[in-house]
Amino acid sequence: MEKHLLVTMSEREDGLFGVRFVGNFFINKEGMKLTLLYTTPKAPGLREIDRDSDLQARKSEAKGRQALERAKALLLKTGFGPDQVITKLQGRRVSKVMEIIQEGAKGLYDVVILGRRGLSWLEQAFDESVTKDLMEKTCDFPIWVCRRPDLGRRNVLACVDGSPASHRMVDHIAHILDQEKQQAVTFLAVGKKGRIADKKTDTILADSREMLVSRGFPYERIQLKRIEEGPISKIILKEADEGRFAAVAVGRTGTGQGLLKKIFVGSVSQALFQELQGAALWLA
Repeated sequence: MEKHLLVTMSEREDGLFGVRFVGNFFINKEGMKLTLLYTTPKAPGLREIDRDSDLQARKSEAKGRQALERAKALLLKTGFGPDQVITKLQGRRVSKVMEIIQEGAKGLYDVVILGRRGLSWLEQAFDESVTKDLMEKTCDFPIWVCRRPDLGRRNVLACVDGSPASHRMVDHIAHILDQEKQQAVTFLAVGKKGRIADKKTDTILADSREMLVSRGFPYERIQLKRIEEGPISKIILKEADEGRFAAVAVGRTGTGQGLLKKIFVGSVSQALFQELQGAALWLA
């Protein structure tokens, strides 16, 4: 099944983090399509048009084209074909973050990939109640955050808790890795102390493995890991670092919490956003 990824761009060096991650992570690039999106500042109104604003707009477009050309060249070097990479230079009609959300909400993409600055745009958007409400309603597509990825890493660390969101995340991994059977997946669950709690955690892990295997992923490429309850963010960061995972995957919502609290307010997610280095963060 074809995969279509949207990679947001900027003219800065960190705007290429997502491009580098995708080019390195996927060994089998057949059946993939990438759209590189660069948005320029909103055009001035009729009363605002003058020589300076027109010149600034032209400079912004030139920077955008250069950034897109550079990113496409990097992807071609990693094995993508010219017809697999689409470049899209788009003038902003709304804010930068809303431009990304609206593009992602069209349903054309399997995932929207952000660099470090893309993450800051999302965080800033939550200062506005209108944007916050819109994001809750429309931001239901998978998001990957790529902050300075270590290109020597492989495999995916998937954090599961048995929630519906956790199941959607496993389904996302199955789709993304359907042609990447050489990658391995480790399911991580943090369990409470006690035999009953341990049994529940073991069931969550076994069910997650069964879901992935049922989608055609090799059984022998899946590992299960249960860790006793503790500071969850530190556990995940430690596992990601010691295991040298290329990606850490978590569900967009957890048991009993909404999107905003779980992703942008909770201490666990804040720690992952701020401290996860070397690995991409997959939110599905």
